Amino acid sequence: MFDAIFLDRDGTISHDPYGYINSLSDYKFFDYTFEALEILNKHTDKFVIVTNQSGLSSGKIDIENLEEINHFIYQEFKKRDLPLKKIYFAEDYDESYHSMRKPGIGMFAKAKEEFDIDLSKSLMIGDSVVDMQVGDRLNMKTIFLLTGFGKEYLNEVEEKCSPNFIAKDLLHAAREVTSI
Repeated sequence: MFDAIFLDRDGTISHDPYGYINSLSDYKFFDYTFEALEILNKHTDKFVIVTNQSGLSSGKIDIENLEEINHFIYQEFKKRDLPLKKIYFAEDYDESYHSMRKPGIGMFAKAKEEFDIDLSKSLMIGDSVVDMQVGDRLNMKTIFLLTGFGKEYLNEVEEKCSPNFIAKDLLHAAREVTSI
């Protein structure tokens, strides 16, 4: 159904208690994350995580800690035979069109090149207005989640973006993905 499913990280597949997660001990998947991903895996053979991590440039996150968290995520996907191709992260605050930071298209352009992904046949799932904006920019299907900071961004998303579906959480999105 989808060439790839792009997932935001914090607030989408995992809790986002502080806005910045700088320790593996603070990184927690939602209880339903892997149930949802198992359902979504029936609709793609490629997952790609795209995450803004501006805490790196501001000193709130150490690169070693981020790499430890990413390694943990890869292992959890691998244990479940979920096809996580790569975790891309943007560490700066530049949100221009071609920048790495969402709503810039940089992480998506890299994934397209590295994994031969047809972005117009892909899906973006996230809890932020920038997740929906980049999806709109690339003519992707989009699902906006009310987890993480989603409830805070809902009005802005409805005003500025065109999500294909608004879901309570990732599991709700997975269960309804065939409706978009």
